[in-house]
Amino acid sequence: MKHLFIINPVARGVANYLPDICAEIESCFVHYPWLSYDIHVTRWQRDAVGFIRRYCQKEPGLVRIYAVGGNGILYEVINGAIGLPNVQIAYYAKNKEGDHVFVRSLGKNATLLFESVSDLIFAETRQVDLIRCDNSYALSFSMFGVEAMANILGEELFAKYRIIPLDTCYFYAAMYNILRSGTEQDYRITLDDEVALEGKFMSALIANQPCYGRAFCPGIDASPDDGALDLYLWGQIPRIGAMKIMNDYMYGRYHKWPEYIRHHRFQKMTIESDDLIAISLDGEFFYRTEAEYEILPSALDFVCPEGVGKLEQESESVSTAAPDPAAKANVGAA
Repeated sequence: MKHLFIINPVARGVANYLPDICAEIESCFVHYPWLSYDIHVTRWQRDAVGFIRRYCQKEPGLVRIYAVGGNGILYEVINGAIGLPNVQIAYYAKNKEGDHVFVRSLGKNATLLFESVSDLIFAETRQVDLIRCDNSYALSFSMFGVEAMANILGEELFAKYRIIPLDTCYFYAAMYNILRSGTEQDYRITLDDEVALEGKFMSALIANQPCYGRAFCPGIDASPDDGALDLYLWGQIPRIGAMKIMNDYMYGRYHKWPEYIRHHRFQKMTIESDDLIAISLDGEFFYRTEAEYEILPSALDFVCPEGVGKLEQESESVSTAAPDPAAKANVGAA
């Protein structure tokens, strides 16, 4: 087996530690001289996609690829490796400020198990599902509408005001989009070629696992090994009371608001709109007037270190007493 580390040098929390991360990888393999490895530091966005395909075409045996950075580099690694028969995917959680969204879905404190190179080298793999959105692939989630726009605006706010926690930036970015006029959009949605939904909707989350951000757990029903995707579709949320609805939704309590938030499970979905649809796919942002989603069951061999239990949701650790983002913002501002 060949071990290939793909590092995003500009990922939040990586840039200032890049020499240390490379040194830690190299020092680990000193103890295992019979193992072969390479390190590739990406040079531009999407560099990893083409590099992985060229690399694996030259390697006749199995290649274990380690994404080092954040959600963005894991997205690139998956899209580079998709369809290759000799690839396993690992996530090395050395990003000091990373969201670590997918590994967080594997259980409370699971991220700690992904911080050791040696543990990842010798770990077993588990088959997990992937999201296909047209010709792109994701592991965790997709959003369109308000949540997609909040994903972008929240990152911008965090970059500008680093004292405010990232999840708080996401929350208030979503609130901004909810409260401004004209947020709703006409969508035509078809689920599994049977269920048709048409009308004005504000936002949607398509989840393959429960989490996003650093603490939010809106996709409470989703699991990355159940062969289905979960759709959380917002209707027209009233401006008065929107903050309470949003806070409940972000912590998996959408069922308290059935008149505003619908939940559906599906294997295949199409969306259409006469206007451009803002779409976020594992944090990667683009526009379409139509898109097709599909679950790809057991499509990825994902490395899970010893100690990662049965794939589980974070619902037990996200209680009804979950912290209020507004309170976090006040603490941060102080």
